[in-house]
Amino acid sequence: MADDVRHDEGPDVDWFWDVVEESARSRERLREILGRLPKDAVYKFQHLFLDFAAELQDEPYRSYLGPDESEDGLEDAAQWVVSQGRVRYEAVLTEPSRMPAHIDVGDPANLGGLAYEVYYDRFGEPLDLI
Repeated sequence: MADDVRHDEGPDVDWFWDVVEESARSRERLREILGRLPKDAVYKFQHLFLDFAAELQDEPYRSYLGPDESEDGLEDAAQWVVSQGRVRYEAVLTEPSRMPAHIDVGDPANLGGLAYEVYYDRFGEPLDLI
């Protein structure tokens, strides 16, 4: 899990949200963008992605998931929110009831995990954040 440090502002955070916005919720578009970035930037993108998603994986956000949702479902919902961009993410942060109750597995608007694939494909090694 990500550290407890909030990453709400700064040039890296603005850069991260610009990349998410440019991807337009498209996994293929994000793959193209990450495919042009240097190794350290792909790493930084995934690190920030996981940090932002981690903010939404505890109370009060957890309580807005459907009753049958697992930890994986919570992770999918949090990653989906981050994938929608800064405006949606900040709206959920300030109003937890906007957390989605369920996200379908494989939802194409969920950009979670894609940086791992790109990193491995481009650099021939796993992206290890732990």
